[in-house]
Amino acid sequence: MKKYFVFIIIIVVIVLSLAISKLTAKKPLVETIVKTVSHEVVSLGSISVVQDFYGKIEGYNQTEIYPDVPGRFIKYTVEEGSYVKKNDVIAEIDRSVPGMSFETAKVLSPIDGLVYELNIMKGDAVAPSMPVAMVAENSKVVARVYISADLLSSVNRGIRAEINVDGNILSGYVDRKSAFVNNLTQMGSVDIVISGGSKYLNRSCTVKLFLTEKKNVKAIPFEALRTDSTGEYVFVYKDNSVKKTIVKTGLKNSLAVEITDGINTGDTIVTLGSDMIKDGQTVKLR
Repeated sequence: MKKYFVFIIIIVVIVLSLAISKLTAKKPLVETIVKTVSHEVVSLGSISVVQDFYGKIEGYNQTEIYPDVPGRFIKYTVEEGSYVKKNDVIAEIDRSVPGMSFETAKVLSPIDGLVYELNIMKGDAVAPSMPVAMVAENSKVVARVYISADLLSSVNRGIRAEINVDGNILSGYVDRKSAFVNNLTQMGSVDIVISGGSKYLNRSCTVKLFLTEKKNVKAIPFEALRTDSTGEYVFVYKDNSVKKTIVKTGLKNSLAVEITDGINTGDTIVTLGSDMIKDGQTVKLR
């Protein structure tokens, strides 16, 4: 019996020892991972929607030159890029036929300007319906682009443009556009008047049209904007943590978003890294 009680006491001591050791054991440290994110302070800026096009620089006023009579082309009397005045001779046409000789016909320029598109070769047959040259007034030139019907309606007179000619950036604005689109191509032309572009006449170019522009708006980087079932939101940083904040947006492009409501100028928002954090999380700013 005495041995039995001793055994019980030993068991109790062991159990108590184990319990005390668990109570006194140090709890393992839980490591908190703090994400490092990029940020930006909200301020007023500009945002625009831009579209790129390929075009050609032409005279604001220009005309194709047609011979008055049919015949064989003899020669041009000017070179491409030459400046001519109204009624200057552009080319000569041999209008002779077998058994009959005629005086050489002169092709005259109807306006003052620069001559280009001299594409007819000696001996080629020409007719009054065939243009032999182009003359353009070079005091005012345009970049002409062709735009699809669905986009043409959003192009308005006066909108800003940038024209790139061989790496040279020129400024311009939309001056005129087609009233109707071509039934076959479903495209319409748009003419952008260029500042200082006369020396680039008849050159190819690329045109950047600023279809919509807004100034003095809250524009944030596109990567800062997130979307889920609750709508569009950003993470606003304050006191080492972030708060998910629902926002209303306006104009957007591939780089920036206009914010119309939800945040204020001076707020700090998370940009790069916003896809790796959640509401209330502690973060470190890069």
